[in-house]
Amino acid sequence: FLEGVLTPRFLSNNFRPVGHFFFFAAGRLFGLSFPKYVAALQLLHLVNVWLLWMLARRMGAPPFAALAACIFFGLHMALFDAFWKPMYVFDVLCGTFSLLALLFWAQRRWLLSFAAFWLAYKSKEVAVMLPAVLFCYEYWLGKRQWKPLIPFFAASFSFGLQGLLLNPNRDNNYTFRFTFAALRQTSVYYAGRVFLLPYLGFLAPVAAFTTKNRRTWFGLAMAAILFFPMLFLPGRLFSPYCYAPFTGLALAFSGVAEAVGPIPTSIFLLLFMPLNFHEMRVRRNDTLALASKVRGWVAPVSELARTSPSLDGVVYGGEIPGFAPWGMEGAIHLLLRQDLKVVSADDPAAQAVLQLPRIAYIAWNPGVNRSIISLHEPGTPDVAWLDFNQSTPIWQLEEGWFGLEGGFRWTAPVATARLTRPAGVQRFTLRVLVGPARLRAAGPVTLRVSLNDRVLEPRTFNSPGWQDATWDLPPQDAGPVQMRIQCDPPFRPSAEPRTLGIAVGAFGFR
Repeated sequence: FLEGVLTPRFLSNNFRPVGHFFFFAAGRLFGLSFPKYVAALQLLHLVNVWLLWMLARRMGAPPFAALAACIFFGLHMALFDAFWKPMYVFDVLCGTFSLLALLFWAQRRWLLSFAAFWLAYKSKEVAVMLPAVLFCYEYWLGKRQWKPLIPFFAASFSFGLQGLLLNPNRDNNYTFRFTFAALRQTSVYYAGRVFLLPYLGFLAPVAAFTTKNRRTWFGLAMAAILFFPMLFLPGRLFSPYCYAPFTGLALAFSGVAEAVGPIPTSIFLLLFMPLNFHEMRVRRNDTLALASKVRGWVAPVSELARTSPSLDGVVYGGEIPGFAPWGMEGAIHLLLRQDLKVVSADDPAAQAVLQLPRIAYIAWNPGVNRSIISLHEPGTPDVAWLDFNQSTPIWQLEEGWFGLEGGFRWTAPVATARLTRPAGVQRFTLRVLVGPARLRAAGPVTLRVSLNDRVLEPRTFNSPGWQDATWDLPPQDAGPVQMRIQCDPPFRPSAEPRTLGIAVGAFGFR
């Protein structure tokens, strides 16, 4: 969401340009006023409910059956995030143009239907399956005119072939997994979303056998077809992805409602609403809790944009579960400057950014649910003591340091840092955490520390826990110090790609 707002990226980006245009246009109007985005998103959702009504009525549904379908779709809390989080506008727009493509097709307006199909695909790739949906419509509800489908299938084949051959995601969550294990995982998840109870969605196809209503057959086929690509993406299981397929499910429900009549349909909806309300409460609490944390992260960044001089770079650290790194980077670019160099503190490229003249370090502090910002400008002196927390001046850390974990950082086997030695201080202290797993795997740990050209006496640790190593130093004038830590032997935990040295909690002159 934040990456898309107020950026002209959609002009040169072929990836879902319809959704990016929404962010560009809305961003110009709304800035960072989140309620306005939610209002626009929910307005789109209401438009889709209206389109569903129009389509159901076009397919012959009586008013009550069409209304029941709209209630089922419009209030379904499996779609909660789709009409609350702007990042899912791609799914909502895909639903909009998919419904338009169907409605225009039912009206025999081929060109408008094709344009809506193209816009649906440019909203989200699941719409590549729409020609198969139109085929089912024509077979069950249309006049079996097949020639107009040729350009739809040609475009779909082209889109699908490009997606498979040019997909840059080779081994990540966006990679298709055509395996039984993937199918089992995804089908169980999405079946649990249909009626908000585990596995119950597997009973939905039974409706095809209990009624001869062709609208039910078509709706179930539409839902299955639009779900099909997602069944092989086990790394991307999100409830809002049900949005477009659930339009088909709602059409199927209109057929069932027509077959069983108003009273059974009303009883079902009354029994379903408590499940819906429970789902809303759970999602509401989780969403508001995350929103509070994100607000606590963004507010200091917004204040930084108003008060700080122009920066050359920004480094950010810490994680908020549910707030992705690209969201953090998008917020920083939006609030500060689009061409600003922004990098995670865990990225190897952070070291180059930390050497720039004017930088900001933004660290998430979960204890106070707020980001802590430290500034470094030309002339800012190095400190004498580094205690690892969210306020640590990480620009003094050079090579061989990993991310903050609680109150410590792991080093590589060799790590370096800068310090300032104050006048009159003759003691250097290094606080380390020696873990029992490290001792069992690699034995006693020996640290060799040097300050500038002076090599200090090695220290060996053979018991676990927090420990201070302290060295008395001869008198020396105040000035900059280059510190180097070497740890022997290195430590490679199981299932861990990093080669580690020692966990350091603090070090410096005091």
